[in-house]
Amino acid sequence: MQGQGPQLPGAEAGPQAGQAVVAPAAEAGPQAASSAAQAASPSAPQPATTAVPQPARTAATTGVPRSEVKVFRLPGAAVAWWTWVIFAVACGADVAATGRNHTAAEIAATLVLVTGVLYACALRPRVIADSAGLTVMNPLRDHRIPWGSVAAVDLKESVQVHCVREPGAKRGKVVHSWALYSQRRSRLRSELMSHNDRRRLPRSSYDGNDRAGEAQKISRQPAAQIMATQLEDMVKAARNRDAAPGPRVVTWDWRPAAAMLLPAVLLVLVITVFR
Repeated sequence: MQGQGPQLPGAEAGPQAGQAVVAPAAEAGPQAASSAAQAASPSAPQPATTAVPQPARTAATTGVPRSEVKVFRLPGAAVAWWTWVIFAVACGADVAATGRNHTAAEIAATLVLVTGVLYACALRPRVIADSAGLTVMNPLRDHRIPWGSVAAVDLKESVQVHCVREPGAKRGKVVHSWALYSQRRSRLRSELMSHNDRRRLPRSSYDGNDRAGEAQKISRQPAAQIMATQLEDMVKAARNRDAAPGPRVVTWDWRPAAAMLLPAVLLVLVITVFR
């Protein structure tokens, strides 16, 4: 009797995913050798075998892709927020160090009020795109729209998300984003440049010139227009993969409301009562 059985074809290439590999008895250690000896002699008592638990399948082993989240917001809003925070902290420190009167209290309450307003109107608004749909976050309300319920995305005064008509409604809902907006002057300038480009003579057929001209044209567009175009491309991709529609969900957030309302009440009390 040989010390090892015939090897499987292709065993030199290593174990494959989802296939069992039989190791030779000479290389499997004393336990495999003992099993082979017991198989050769039928009279030998067979030891009890213990089942080895298989590891649980996770997202990493099954290859399930993770949802990609993209956040759309204008950089000027974040710059304005942090600029105000630095200014407010400096003013608050100066008031705390030098002022101990009613005017100092009014200034401090005003700083807190403006900070709350900027948090709700500048820092919080954004548009979030993930694998399931769009979330339009405005100062006080959030609109959750599945991809299958988004008809189109365009830019007017701000980025508008057009929803499909719901049962019983006369027309589809249009959700305006506070985070993505465009000034009328910038939008008119972009439209004028696009009109001038269409009136020019055809360019050379050289692909490098076409790409350079397209990149220059995109760079002249407002940031909100570029983001609106990206969102519209996502809508088209979702339509091509037949994304499932769903109801539009609107939720209120009490935190920005409290950030504006409480400092306003405090300022009124400081001005009218605590004199």
